[in-house]
Amino acid sequence: MVETTQEQQQWSLLPREILITIAKCLNKTAAAAAHVDTLRLRSVCKSWRSSIPTFSQQQETLHFPLSLPFPISPNPNHNLRGRFSLAQSTIYFLQPAPSSPSSSSSKSSSLPWLLRVEEKDAEKGKWKPLNPLSKVSTDSILKWFPKSLNLLDLRFSQIGVAYSIRFVHEDARTTGSNKEDEEDWTTMRIKTLMEQSSSLRVDATLAEEFKSTLILRVAVSSSPWSGGDDYAVMAIHNQGKLGFYKLGDEKWIPTSDESKYHDVVHHRGKFYAVDYQGGAVVIDSDLMAKQTVPPLPGHGCGPRGGQIKFLVKSGDDHLYLVDKFPGSKSVVHLEVYKLNETNKKWERVNHLNDQVFFVGDDCCFSVSTQDFPALKGNCIYFPLTCYNFYGEEDFCDGVQNLENGKCGPVELFQPDHMPMFTLPTWLKSKPPVSKK
Repeated sequence: MVETTQEQQQWSLLPREILITIAKCLNKTAAAAAHVDTLRLRSVCKSWRSSIPTFSQQQETLHFPLSLPFPISPNPNHNLRGRFSLAQSTIYFLQPAPSSPSSSSSKSSSLPWLLRVEEKDAEKGKWKPLNPLSKVSTDSILKWFPKSLNLLDLRFSQIGVAYSIRFVHEDARTTGSNKEDEEDWTTMRIKTLMEQSSSLRVDATLAEEFKSTLILRVAVSSSPWSGGDDYAVMAIHNQGKLGFYKLGDEKWIPTSDESKYHDVVHHRGKFYAVDYQGGAVVIDSDLMAKQTVPPLPGHGCGPRGGQIKFLVKSGDDHLYLVDKFPGSKSVVHLEVYKLNETNKKWERVNHLNDQVFFVGDDCCFSVSTQDFPALKGNCIYFPLTCYNFYGEEDFCDGVQNLENGKCGPVELFQPDHMPMFTLPTWLKSKPPVSKK
């Protein structure tokens, strides 16, 4: 049994006013980081937990998920009714604290674990783990994830924030179905359409409903142009069109031309979007999409370069374009371009210096090897379509090393980095001991 020292007893007797002042200082940092810091502060002892309000209780800003109007643009081909739900998730690197019994000197333990969580109950501190490079929940994590985490034994580093928009059918609000069922509406329609397509009998109305509810990418800013708390959302919907929504408005505003956009981000005070040819536009306060970067080299009006374009904001405040070329089976290829804002063009690069990119199906972020020395720089991690032993399609984590050009599953090309994507042994729940 650990004895409580006199010094520890004195800390636990700090006046409530001082503790609240400390918590307010923490809340001046980034929201997601402040949230974790508040949780850790309240974990110190019972008196601190009872004295310090939860993070959400201290905030006067937004509480996710947020209800947004549906649809983004009218569709006369169906009568679907409901709303959109804007969710926020945070990406962390987790490591055992140096003083934690779980920490060790091995490389696999020093490598941070990539975790993405979506807050489900702010008052009770409940989180839902997600796939780091996708908005889809990971069953293996849900199965093995511990019921509770002692934040004093872990070192959290926030490395990104992602947003997703889901459709909630109006029946979900009247029938009392739970939130998990609400979030699965679009997913269930995808499965139905896939089954129908295999039998060559697709319900046209169902297909139109699905197109209206599918949101491909989302960018959110608390100060889109002039500062302040004027929260705004830019979303890619309906096969690549852009829609803008300012919180408090009654409806969305279409902002794009006939281009088909692949990604959108908020960068240096403006919304940037990239289309299927690699051309980039800037959306300013007039909500007009103005081309700022011409398409990638090519011919004709078809796609230029790879099949999918991603925008990545680096830690050194530059904007990059990652162009993904599909290949046969699990073979893919990535090309990277850096935005030259002076000359207004994409410049091909073969080195990211100390940066490491993570390119997901609904979010992109980067970290520096100076902050995480165990990582290998000049690499891009992304979800990859793989094939198992039986030749069946599956999904895994892929990596491309820009230095040597090698690309493939992390498990094969960087097996020493697999602990970054799999549940660490120091977090796995131990099976209960049977009583004889």
